[in-house]
Amino acid sequence: MHKNFMFFLLLFVNFITAQENVTGTITDEHNLPVIGASVTWKDTTIGVTTDENGAFSLPYSKENHLLVISYVGYETQTVEIHEPKAVKINIKPTKTLGEVVVQTKRNSLQKSYVKTANVVTMSSKELLKAACCNLSESFETNPSIDVNFSDAISGSKQIKMLGLTSPYILIAEENIPSVRGASQAYGLSFTPGTWVESIQVTKGAGSVVNGYESISGQINTELIKPANDIPFFLNAYGSTDSRYELNTHFNKKISDKWSSSLFLHGNARVAKNDMNHDGFLDNPLGKQINVLNRWQYSDAEKGWVSFINLRYMRDEKQTGQVEFDPNRDKFTTNYWGSEINTDKVDLSTKIGYVFPDMPYQSIGF
Repeated sequence: MHKNFMFFLLLFVNFITAQENVTGTITDEHNLPVIGASVTWKDTTIGVTTDENGAFSLPYSKENHLLVISYVGYETQTVEIHEPKAVKINIKPTKTLGEVVVQTKRNSLQKSYVKTANVVTMSSKELLKAACCNLSESFETNPSIDVNFSDAISGSKQIKMLGLTSPYILIAEENIPSVRGASQAYGLSFTPGTWVESIQVTKGAGSVVNGYESISGQINTELIKPANDIPFFLNAYGSTDSRYELNTHFNKKISDKWSSSLFLHGNARVAKNDMNHDGFLDNPLGKQINVLNRWQYSDAEKGWVSFINLRYMRDEKQTGQVEFDPNRDKFTTNYWGSEINTDKVDLSTKIGYVFPDMPYQSIGF
């Protein structure tokens, strides 16, 4: 009889003890058990952590009614408990940070401290500081390059670098020589400023790398890439000396790999100016039509990059005395004057390959 009494007493004590605990499981957003979550009574040191099944058991007392569940990477949750019972609590992950955009700002004039040559890069921001409008007028803010009129009659401009004139400077367009020979007189005006993305100026002897034409340095012009250009661009310019210019860009992204741009440029100087009354034109009269169609192919996965350029330009200039009329005075001695007409057709292609397994190693032609 005594043994039976002790047995029932133990069962009653265990029953009372079980009823005085709060038990439960902690699960995540996928209803999977959360291992090692902290479960505590608020403002107390009474707490436990969940086991491998996400389960917990915590002593209950009437003084504590708020159960706090916390876990790294999840929102802390508070649950009201008014009696000992089994609960299932689902916790939610904390809200992730939104997109972070990091922007950098470069100077408009940059000097390379990595290359052995003395290279200064003029970006499009630097070109905006120039008054106008073509390659010959893009160096007004660069103290190392002087662009002056070679003579007042023809109005042609000449570049000087390190004291040497244009024949000793290699002027290239995307590393292809562009202004050389007879075109040095007016060749700098054949590249509109709105087409230029950046200009790299290499000062000092570079004849070993770039040839004999770069004795005093090299000027390389990078044009706007079709993959980076905006869909439409319009620019107009006019001045009191009757000079007018119009620039228009059209850009189209054909596919993920192909892009195309069409550049249109026109300029004219239609009025005769003689401010010093010497009988000669202060600036030559002229008209120019310049059209460039560019195609770019880029395959970053395989490492291929290619450019195809097709260009046509017609440039007409008239210099000399104010009274000179080419229709009337040509082949006569009435008045002195000259006409320089230039027709230019260019077709160029560039193909480059970047080796995927060898960083900074490439080949092109």
